[in-house]
Amino acid sequence: MPRSARLVCCCLIACMAFALYVSHPAMADVAQQKRLAVWMWGSTVRSQGAEAIAKKLADERVTDVILLVRGTSGKAEYASAIAPPAEAGKDALGDIIAACRPLGIRVHAWFVFNQDKAYTDAHPEDRIWHHGKANTEFKPYEIDDGKVCPASAAHLEYTNSLIREVMEKYSVDGIHLDYIRYGHMVYCFCPAHIEKATKLGINVDKVREAMFQTLYASPANPNHLFEAYAAGEPDVVAWVNMRQAEVREAAASMRAAAKSINPNVVFSASLMPEGAIDESKPFAMCHYGQSYDDAGKLYDFVCPMAYHIDYSKPAEWVGDITRGTVQAVGDVPIYIGLQAYPDKCTYDELKAAALAGLDAGAAGVALFRFGTMTGPRWAAIKDVMEGTK
Repeated sequence: MPRSARLVCCCLIACMAFALYVSHPAMADVAQQKRLAVWMWGSTVRSQGAEAIAKKLADERVTDVILLVRGTSGKAEYASAIAPPAEAGKDALGDIIAACRPLGIRVHAWFVFNQDKAYTDAHPEDRIWHHGKANTEFKPYEIDDGKVCPASAAHLEYTNSLIREVMEKYSVDGIHLDYIRYGHMVYCFCPAHIEKATKLGINVDKVREAMFQTLYASPANPNHLFEAYAAGEPDVVAWVNMRQAEVREAAASMRAAAKSINPNVVFSASLMPEGAIDESKPFAMCHYGQSYDDAGKLYDFVCPMAYHIDYSKPAEWVGDITRGTVQAVGDVPIYIGLQAYPDKCTYDELKAAALAGLDAGAAGVALFRFGTMTGPRWAAIKDVMEGTK
């Protein structure tokens, strides 16, 4: 065969191969399209089977699956030598990687940070402490539901050991953090925290008084703490800044743990939505200690959880959260978190929310969660992602 003919033949074969590559939904060049991620529980893999799930993901053109590998129970959805298993002999992470990798679907290992019942049962000294209520004479008390003090160095190192274990055992594409925040303004008033704050020059009694006026006084002013923070009250600001630093430093430590094994691993997080909007930033900082400005320096993509139905907001609010996130994190990609539950999440609701986020600058959407996706919900996302309006 003449050289020119061979070149033509090779080109034809290459074109045919490329056509076959992109003909499968999951194999399409996602650089030219929006990302479609789904959060998924490990129990879903165990109950439905990884192969069936992967086929469904590919059929629906999902690009990323975020699999829960350490949830609030503290039990591992992978073959861990450190954490107790969710189910003996089961390896949801290994199974989903094996099923998704040939289809070009990225797999992110999802870690809940500030709640681990297995850990706090073994290490009660690291339990989180509540501010105190009337029935405790407003004295702080520890919580026994698995919540961990975010400032615990021991728990952070334990979590880092799990991240390193996953990174060393599995070829994950990403590490995804959830609950990388405080859960409420009432945490944490453990003895170690009070001692730390006092050493930083914070008058903890003034902070507790502000908390009392916000939650427990009669009558209470539900905005008192936020107003004190916004007005620059020194002890309140210093307390909030201390909590923010703890959240930021924990995330940075986990990022370093993951990147030390694979510098190219994608490091991401779910974020509470209030911090994206100026008017609710004092609320977000006082409650969560989670800063969107920090997130822009820590993560390779972020997922603001813009669950508009839970917040009794219109779908357009998802666009507001996205625009605020764009301003805060700059070029960091945003996979806007969308609520795929409850029954009120209809085709029209989900479609409107997805369009609002994408039109406002999101690089993709993240659906919570695979187990609640129905035919109409998949159809809504498909119509949005394919440009059918």
